[in-house]
Amino acid sequence: MTKQYDAIIIGSGAGGATAARVLTQQGFVVAVLEKGEWKKGDDFLPYDELHYAEHRALTPNEKKDPMIWVNSKNEEKPVHQWWLANMVGGATNLWEANLPRYTEEDFSITKYMRDIPSDTSMVDWPWTYDEFQPYFERAEWEWGVSGATNQSGAQEKTRIGYEYPMPPIKPHASNQFILDAFRKYGMNPYQSPRGINSKTYDGRPGCPYCGYCQGFGCAVNDRATAANTVLYKALQTGRCDVLTSHTVTRLVHENGKIKGVAYKTENNGPEKIMTAPKVFVSVQAIHSARLFLNSAIPDPNKMIGRYFTYHTKGSLEFVFKNMPVWGNYRSDSPFQPRTALGSLQLRDMYMINDKSTYLSKGGKFSIYDPYTINTPIKAVSRCGYLPKKGKNVWGKDLVERMIELRSFGGASFSFTGETMSLYDNRVEVDSTKTDDWGIPLPKVFYKHHQYDIDLSKYALDKVEQIMTDAGGELRLKEYQGLENQGYGHNHGSLRTGADEGASVLDTNCQSWTVKGLYVLDSAWMPTAGASNPTLTQIANVYRVCEKMQP
Repeated sequence: MTKQYDAIIIGSGAGGATAARVLTQQGFVVAVLEKGEWKKGDDFLPYDELHYAEHRALTPNEKKDPMIWVNSKNEEKPVHQWWLANMVGGATNLWEANLPRYTEEDFSITKYMRDIPSDTSMVDWPWTYDEFQPYFERAEWEWGVSGATNQSGAQEKTRIGYEYPMPPIKPHASNQFILDAFRKYGMNPYQSPRGINSKTYDGRPGCPYCGYCQGFGCAVNDRATAANTVLYKALQTGRCDVLTSHTVTRLVHENGKIKGVAYKTENNGPEKIMTAPKVFVSVQAIHSARLFLNSAIPDPNKMIGRYFTYHTKGSLEFVFKNMPVWGNYRSDSPFQPRTALGSLQLRDMYMINDKSTYLSKGGKFSIYDPYTINTPIKAVSRCGYLPKKGKNVWGKDLVERMIELRSFGGASFSFTGETMSLYDNRVEVDSTKTDDWGIPLPKVFYKHHQYDIDLSKYALDKVEQIMTDAGGELRLKEYQGLENQGYGHNHGSLRTGADEGASVLDTNCQSWTVKGLYVLDSAWMPTAGASNPTLTQIANVYRVCEKMQP
């Protein structure tokens, strides 16, 4: 490799691609190293549920490229990395593009959270929500977010007069029923901002509402990805090279300064070196910590990989025998066709003001239509059927549930809640187990705090009460448990902060011990927050990179 770059970016997903966009605007010549290859819209066709949803064709094979999960009994198990996609654009190719902002309560948690458990490390972020506000706006406009700012209730906090670049996607036919049910309890669900085109925008078409979203690539190209938004713009400058099939094996550093990266282009091939005065890591929190550990980044305070977090989760599903199945196919219908897109968000339990509980910092719900969020093949194991909880649904039971899904209205709730930061929740590496490239595998130790478990139960019980009062019959209820083998947004393994003794990265997300080395995925987040993290991650990239000069 003879070309000299001003910066090397590891990973082409949300963080890495946005960094390429900003740095090339600043005049940097950058190389984006991506483990996978380019994929075009046609590569995601046909929409084969067995191939993509069940055989997981677009995510790492757990036999060749797993993560090691260590349970509470200290037993090790290789698990599937559902949240990782080795292709240009990364996991943004497979998301449903739910893009809420983190809130003031997420940034300044000690101000809002009462009775913080003494065995946790819940810290304020070294910036305020207001400091992030202009970066949220830039992220929403460059990535192309559809939404509305004039909805009632606990919606996104935006400045007065601000509008998203596009109006929201078409409302789901269940919306009014859900709104009416929650408003009786003083709660106001709202349509979430989405990285999905509601009309032609930035050269990409509006969404046809085909129904294949989460877990599927978008053949229409209406859903925002890192590849079709910011990375595309970076390539247009002529100052960005995307180098595919480049697997970074370690970070090269010397005397407290970054020198470049070591990489392979074939799993059995030789290790090569690429140099640059700045290196930006953005390969998701588990693998960024893995890369730091495998590279022997100095860690005098034993912080690398620590305070790792998964969001607190929980699931509910209901059927309403008093309501017909949602939607219709009339050409004049104002509603979207039946799709797996979330219809509403509920943020009224983001902060809990209830004297009957010690809980204070809560979370939000994404609300779906179970008819479409559970495509037919999913219904066998994940359709919500209490008599067969913990088992696949088959035979007569499956037929009855499929008929029910197609005969009556339903609602599915997915909870994303605050999570307590614990030192012992961590990412390590196992030198005895390697992937196909010979790189030691990540090993994750994780137990949810009792607060997380209680929060999930509290939030799910509240929604169950409201939906039951609206005529709903419960079909699925899954609280957050102690164990977590890899489900949930991941963050926090390379914590940032103003105190060098209590963080891995400084307030510009640069390593305290290796200058010129930055982290731009969610590993820098000091605490988990309680929303989908990607928009906040992207906003932070603008904050970090806009001030840099080559």
